[in-house]
Amino acid sequence: MLKKILKRVLIGLGVIVLLYGIGRLSIVTYDSYVFVDRQPYMVMQTNNSITLKWQTPKVEIGKVAYGDSPTNLNNVLIEENAVDKHLLKISKLKECTKYYYSVSSNSLDIDNKNRSFSTLCQSSQLVRIWAIGDSGKRGDKQLKVYQQMLNYIHGDLSQLNMWLLLGDNAYKSGTQKQYNKNLFEPYIELVKNFTPWAVIGNHDSRRFAFYNIFDFPTQAESGGVKSGSQKFYAIDNGPLHLVMLDSETESLDVDGEMAKWLRKDLKSNQKPWVIVAFHTPPYTDGGHKSDDDSNSGGRMYDVRHNFVPIFDEFGVDLVLSGHSHGYERSKLLVNHLGKSDTLSAKNILQDRKTDYNKSLSIKKNSGTIYLISGSASKLDRASYKHPAMPFSFEKMGSLLIEITPTTLRSKFLNIDGIIADEFIIKKEKK
Repeated sequence: MLKKILKRVLIGLGVIVLLYGIGRLSIVTYDSYVFVDRQPYMVMQTNNSITLKWQTPKVEIGKVAYGDSPTNLNNVLIEENAVDKHLLKISKLKECTKYYYSVSSNSLDIDNKNRSFSTLCQSSQLVRIWAIGDSGKRGDKQLKVYQQMLNYIHGDLSQLNMWLLLGDNAYKSGTQKQYNKNLFEPYIELVKNFTPWAVIGNHDSRRFAFYNIFDFPTQAESGGVKSGSQKFYAIDNGPLHLVMLDSETESLDVDGEMAKWLRKDLKSNQKPWVIVAFHTPPYTDGGHKSDDDSNSGGRMYDVRHNFVPIFDEFGVDLVLSGHSHGYERSKLLVNHLGKSDTLSAKNILQDRKTDYNKSLSIKKNSGTIYLISGSASKLDRASYKHPAMPFSFEKMGSLLIEITPTTLRSKFLNIDGIIADEFIIKKEKK
């Protein structure tokens, strides 16, 4: 009798687990692929092309007009078939050139005011980036961080060249609706003018929407070595080689495909500056603790042990992450693979707050600055006492990075409009 009761209980529990799994899968699939109206945005920026995507409430034929001035949109592209998920690639563009555009729709009210884009540059002398991490919680604080950046550049978006997002771009689960609410709507003016180069965060990875919304280069269309994957790729713009990695859904094994590609890409790079961006950092004492090997599913441990040696080998200049909701920044580090109590003087190449020096030629173990900027919409209460990250603030804000062929300058602009941290790396022939 007891065996029969236990058997029925186990069967009942199994049915409950099965039904929960089916229900959960249904919710995840719905959130990931549910159709939503969406204003036009840009993906796949290259030296000679750009791709526009948008979604309309009704099936229709889309049209894009573009030209070299707002009053001269004399080039027109029209889709061949009527769809509600639109994608148009504009090709045969001039390198390092600004264009203006408008998108026509019969069923979606599109805001075409002040729309422009620029192609990537081979040899420009200046690249200016706005970088935000963990920006996906809509609200007054998110808006204030954004507004302080606009105030700093006097509302002139031409002062920027690139827009970089360091993950957790749409809380709390990275659904299609949350991307509209937390990214595409509050940052609409940036969306109209810049390609959102984004890495996936752990919250984004709770759904499948991220790689559905964004299209990233797999065949080196934007620079670097072809990867064959949207999860890791490179962008060359002026003096900058920017590497984008997926620290959340891709293998972080030392002999994994991403690590193999990274070595190949960095070895072939000819640009003077290398920045690597991904979400989960190797060092932090913010909302997450890198000394806890199991924190964040062990990904911080894996990044530190498997990827920091690659950064050292190829002299990566700056590594950007989010994940912890604060600001943390190192000095010029090398070879620090252990926990915080293993940091020693030999791991700090230049023990300064700013004014670091490196060679223009790539050199092994030339030092890397690690920086966490994860407070564009959220803030963690934490100790911020990791010895490898001495310049740390429990403060919301964003990054402004300016790069020339011989200098890289980074500024942490906090929510009060104050530059709370700033450093410069200078390069010269050695």
